[in-house]
Amino acid sequence: MSSVDLGPADLADGELRAATAEGLTLVVARSEGRYVAFETWCSHEECPLSDGWIEGAAVRCACHGALFSLTDGTVLEGPALEAIIVVEASVTADERVVADISTLHP
Repeated sequence: MSSVDLGPADLADGELRAATAEGLTLVVARSEGRYVAFETWCSHEECPLSDGWIEGAAVRCACHGALFSLTDGTVLEGPALEAIIVVEASVTADERVVADISTLHP
């Protein structure tokens, strides 16, 4: 699958937002100067990670506090036990965030 447009590259470092592409709801974040896209739902209780916040190179779930790496999706702090899928995103010349989201779960 080729890269899809995930919206404008207007996030400040440490911000995240919900996005929809090709019928898939996901989260776009800017962390430590780079953009990533990841699954919407926390693997613990399926709370929306778009309600959470960025902590360095990780995202914290607002519901029960699980912390996931934005590098590889691994669980850094429970209660979640399963990783989330994270994909690297890039910024185009016209300031749009794009990523290959084919590995993200529907």
